[in-house]
Amino acid sequence: MLSTAAPGDLRTFLARLRRLDPAALVRIRPEPDGGVRLWTVLPFHVLATRAMPGRTPGDVTVRAADLWDGLTSDTVPTRYDGQWRGMLPDPAAPVIEELTAAECQRIGRQAAESLDRARDRARREGRAVGERRLRDTLLDHTAFTVATGSERHTVRLRLVIGLLRMGFAPEGPVAVRRSGDRIGLEGVHGAVWNPSAGLRMLT
Repeated sequence: MLSTAAPGDLRTFLARLRRLDPAALVRIRPEPDGGVRLWTVLPFHVLATRAMPGRTPGDVTVRAADLWDGLTSDTVPTRYDGQWRGMLPDPAAPVIEELTAAECQRIGRQAAESLDRARDRARREGRAVGERRLRDTLLDHTAFTVATGSERHTVRLRLVIGLLRMGFAPEGPVAVRRSGDRIGLEGVHGAVWNPSAGLRMLT
């Protein structure tokens, strides 16, 4: 199903993904110039991807849990190719801006502080506001904007959080890419993208 020369990279990707969503699907595609690229949808509606050296028999979709189990056994994961819908962005799309991992981490810390304040305020006011609702509202906030000519592109907080939660930007530069009407953030270990309107997982 997947043979990789970088099992540590695969293990890290799957370990972080399983903590966020144990039932997540992973789409594995061969790269045009060799290697493979993994795609998945995070539970807060962000598309995450990482490339690594390896081989795959084709474009296949499997469950992250099955792929994880296959790291220590000869089990062949069941394919769920029909459960992936929607177009993927071009991972090599043009870079329209660049920032640093430190800036993204600062945004992430500020978001965590904002969530704590909102939670405390709701308690003081006696309002029953669910944790998930608070998080969803916060994730839709604008993290920053990028201007290209006369156009302005909004980067939502959910993209920054996805980049950080997957461990894609511990250091170094973070590129802002644009593929059609979609925006992505790429760190040294992977990238996150706004999913297309039609991207969904069937269950």
